[in-house]
Amino acid sequence: MTMVNTDLGYLLHSRPFRDSSVICDFLLQQHGRVSVLYKGVRKAGKQGAKGRLLQPFSQLSVSFDGRNELKAGRVLESAGAPTFLVGYQLYSGLYLNELMVRLLHKEEPVPTLFDQYQRAIQDLLGGRLEMVLRRFERELLSELGYELTLQWDTSGDPVSATSIYLYQPDQGFSLIHQLPRDSALHQRCFSGQHLLAIQRHEYDDQAVASAAKKLSRLALAPHLGDKPLRSRELFKQFAQ
Repeated sequence: MTMVNTDLGYLLHSRPFRDSSVICDFLLQQHGRVSVLYKGVRKAGKQGAKGRLLQPFSQLSVSFDGRNELKAGRVLESAGAPTFLVGYQLYSGLYLNELMVRLLHKEEPVPTLFDQYQRAIQDLLGGRLEMVLRRFERELLSELGYELTLQWDTSGDPVSATSIYLYQPDQGFSLIHQLPRDSALHQRCFSGQHLLAIQRHEYDDQAVASAAKKLSRLALAPHLGDKPLRSRELFKQFAQ
């Protein structure tokens, strides 16, 4: 007999399956990222009511069983007041969700990241999106085993605010004495002053915020591959 698991979590992504079912990717407190098939939830009636709970950013109680990668959904209930993100908040939240769907391995518990995600959702409601996104990106990289060390260079020396550093993905920051002429290398250069500000999550200065965004993209790119992020495209369309 297969044991039924019940866990708290959030819907990251869903897609229709056949006529009336839905395949959902959840971030769960104890189980990490899990794919669950809920049958008949796009029908009217009792099952349809269950389907209406499948909204992102609101905490759910999710019950499922099965030994395959795609689990069979059982009970689905609300576990708290719904959270409604709009505008830039919404697209920022969808971006975080897409990162986790793309990068987290299935059924590997990530309790610290789960807590950070809960915090990020609430912080998005309060604005300061740059800080929320950059903080979560770094938490995610750390969870994947690629923590960004910003206060030390690759030789073990403290980063100096007056120096320039070349970022080497998955390695760190190397001290350089002049900016390279090669444009690709130039894009991977950062001032020590900016790195130290990013370490402290101080993004009020636009130059620091821009450097932090560039660094996050460089650090995430090797793991995301060539497929564009859909949420990033939606964000651009909304901004236009």
